[in-house]
Amino acid sequence: MPKALKKLSALMLLGVLGGCSSGHQAPVVDMGTQVIRPASHWPFPAQPRYALAEQYQYSGASTEGWLEPIQQAVSRELDAKGWRSAPLDEADVWVAIGVAGAQDISDDELFARLGMNPGVQAKAGERKGTLAIILLDRQKQEAVWSSAIQLTTDSAIPESERATFSQELATKMLDKLP
Repeated sequence: MPKALKKLSALMLLGVLGGCSSGHQAPVVDMGTQVIRPASHWPFPAQPRYALAEQYQYSGASTEGWLEPIQQAVSRELDAKGWRSAPLDEADVWVAIGVAGAQDISDDELFARLGMNPGVQAKAGERKGTLAIILLDRQKQEAVWSSAIQLTTDSAIPESERATFSQELATKMLDKLP
């Protein structure tokens, strides 16, 4: 991945860390691990129907303001791939989204739920966040694909930049969908 794209992607990930920046200086970002668990078998049509299942949406207290922009970005990205939004009972795939800061849930707990290992450790005074997108087979109610990513930063991303960061992050995370 080109260095500039990696830095841009890292900046976009800061959104999961919440809060508003009080200064005008750009945050220093360290990109953590992105883990994609590909589908071993993809039983869906080329353009599946999807629904953001409310019962599978999670944001911690420190990242609450990020869930809606991430949801909108994920929907836009799936729509751009030709997927079709559908009611819960008609969807092929339910989309689960989790956004958490280090103070909301421990890496061990979050990644244990996803069946993955954490990849980045925050230094004292840094902010840390994790975003996970999981696709569930509605019929079997089992995960068929997932992507999770972590990062750390020395300061928060301004609220005015959340939609842009969310869209870039959704694009990066959903790039490898079948």
